[in-house]
Amino acid sequence: MTPFEKNIEVWRQLWRVTEKADIVVQIVDGRNPMFFRCSDLEVYVKELSEFKQYMLLINKSDLLSDPIRQCWSEYFNKQGVNHIFFSAKLEQDKIDAAPTHNTHKEKESGFIPPPEEEGEVNKQKE
Repeated sequence: MTPFEKNIEVWRQLWRVTEKADIVVQIVDGRNPMFFRCSDLEVYVKELSEFKQYMLLINKSDLLSDPIRQCWSEYFNKQGVNHIFFSAKLEQDKIDAAPTHNTHKEKESGFIPPPEEEGEVNKQKE
């Protein structure tokens, strides 16, 4: 048990956020989803309201072969768990490869401002 799990305030915050949320997404490491998955959270979300949605996001899916990913998908489907496979690394690689006119600092922070529309720029300058 980690120090966070022993801290009752952490649990209170989780309960409050879960009660207010419409959807709860639990992120687990794809290399061993069952080690990181908290099925109690799943049960708690279902007990709170039939309208709340729960989803398991399986990260680092780029490290899994297609047959392994298919096995996990079949397992979670049989369990009735909404799930999706995701790779944060692949998404970051796409962001890094995209041509951009933004500064290096903006790219490092992960914040990329929306492009300015010509009309908006002119209004601000006046």
